[in-house]
Amino acid sequence: MRILEFDEKRQAAKLHIESEDDLWILHLILEKGDKVVAKTTRDIGLGKESRRIPMTIVLKVDYTEFQEFTNRLRIHGIIEDAPERFGIRGAHHTINLDIGDEIIIIKQQWNKYALDKLKKQADKRSKIIIALVDFDEYLIAIPFEQGIKILSEKSLRSLNEEEGIIEQNALEVATELAEYVKQYNPDAILLAGPGFFKEEVAKKVNNILKNKKVYIDSVSSATRAGLHEILKRDIIDKIMSDYEIAIGAKKMEKAMELLAKQPELVTYGLEQVKNAVEMGAVETVLLIEDLLSSNNQERLAIERILEDIENKRGEIILVPKESPIYFELKNLTGILAILRFRIN
Repeated sequence: MRILEFDEKRQAAKLHIESEDDLWILHLILEKGDKVVAKTTRDIGLGKESRRIPMTIVLKVDYTEFQEFTNRLRIHGIIEDAPERFGIRGAHHTINLDIGDEIIIIKQQWNKYALDKLKKQADKRSKIIIALVDFDEYLIAIPFEQGIKILSEKSLRSLNEEEGIIEQNALEVATELAEYVKQYNPDAILLAGPGFFKEEVAKKVNNILKNKKVYIDSVSSATRAGLHEILKRDIIDKIMSDYEIAIGAKKMEKAMELLAKQPELVTYGLEQVKNAVEMGAVETVLLIEDLLSSNNQERLAIERILEDIENKRGEIILVPKESPIYFELKNLTGILAILRFRIN
């Protein structure tokens, strides 16, 4: 995402959309009552016929729809302004926002959390592809801000089938991995697995892709459980320190350890977290995305809590639905805080 302009007087942000994650962030940031200015098309009656006409409109937002891992955000609302000759003011309309589009978002007042989230997304540029490989199976995935996208999950031919099968299997994995690298253009590749097969794959990858940095690490299996394991590793921080999904998994692990050993340093539930924030006790808060994607009074209360946390130098980690810790956190009310000190 690129922030092309921010007009503080109008509270208007002009943005250029560059990725799926940009669309997901806007889905979380846009609220009922916001206004957006964007190009769109609409069926207009011209005599006995109708034609889809391109135009720029001002839409008062009602709600948004976003499907994970798609490249489109649907913004539903009422047209506040449009070319007079079309006579469509006051009509319902849906803007389909795609990668490559520009949009202006106007709020009555940008809260600090939403603005910081926007700026942080604008600073994100890096991507990493993770390949977990073993002699008989492999998994390729890419972390997005909205969660982990599984690109491929396959079995390989048995080692007993024929001579040279290890090299053939390594080439098969490396070739498919190279195709995804060309598609997503990541800054780095992480190869991990339980044995030496990952080194064989790395050799093939380096032969195909000359200018991509390949990191190698060990993991117990080339499965989704192995993916969950690698997300907690320090190597993820080394490669991509700002991936909230990896950081979130590690923070949740810390919270579970504290709940078992020092439960007084963890609290969960909206009221309990709010009380801890007011006392300045919150070090880190984790919350599921659902709490920010609704348009109700609870969302407003949560935004005030998040702003208070940031003002007191606390850390905020948003957990998307595709995160491996999403349901674990949801079962704990959807919001959990790790505390700096014990409170009653």
